[in-house]
Amino acid sequence: MTTSATISYGIIAAQMVLYGLGMGLTSAPATESIMGAISRRKAGVGSAVNDSTRLVGGTLGVAVIGSVYASVYGSRLTATLPTGVPGPVAAIAHQSVGAAYVAAGKIAALGHPALGQALQHASTNAFLRGLTIGCLVAGAVAAAGAVLAVLFLPAQPAQLARPVSPAADEAETAEGAHEAGTQPHPAPAAR
Repeated sequence: MTTSATISYGIIAAQMVLYGLGMGLTSAPATESIMGAISRRKAGVGSAVNDSTRLVGGTLGVAVIGSVYASVYGSRLTATLPTGVPGPVAAIAHQSVGAAYVAAGKIAALGHPALGQALQHASTNAFLRGLTIGCLVAGAVAAAGAVLAVLFLPAQPAQLARPVSPAADEAETAEGAHEAGTQPHPAPAAR
């Protein structure tokens, strides 16, 4: 599906609901797979790694998709820019779709309404083309990540990485405290 200037809010809302469901259904299992693969003693490290991968992934995703969008917007606008648009106005229009709308309004106010309308139409089409290509790239990366996860991530964490019972985990914690040169606090007596 491609975007258009007349896309309805219902389609946008449906896409946002689908995105929210996808995030909701993947975030908790991803966190559990990381936290379930380590001992309780290393839970802080696991949480930090989990948060770091999400932050780095989100930042890189925005940078890559933004770069793809800007590249497609600029090249599409250059290819469809109406003849007669002065060079400085064209440079302003290449900054962003908002700047292109302002430039189109100024051209129309100077007595060239057809040229202003043509610039606005070209910038709208360039924006929508950049948005469409950016979304396709994001979708392709997400699909590739899903395929890699299916192929390379184990279905169950290794049993050596996680104690099988709370008593074993307490023994591991006591052993770690002993190695560090301190004694663990005795467990309170059950009443």
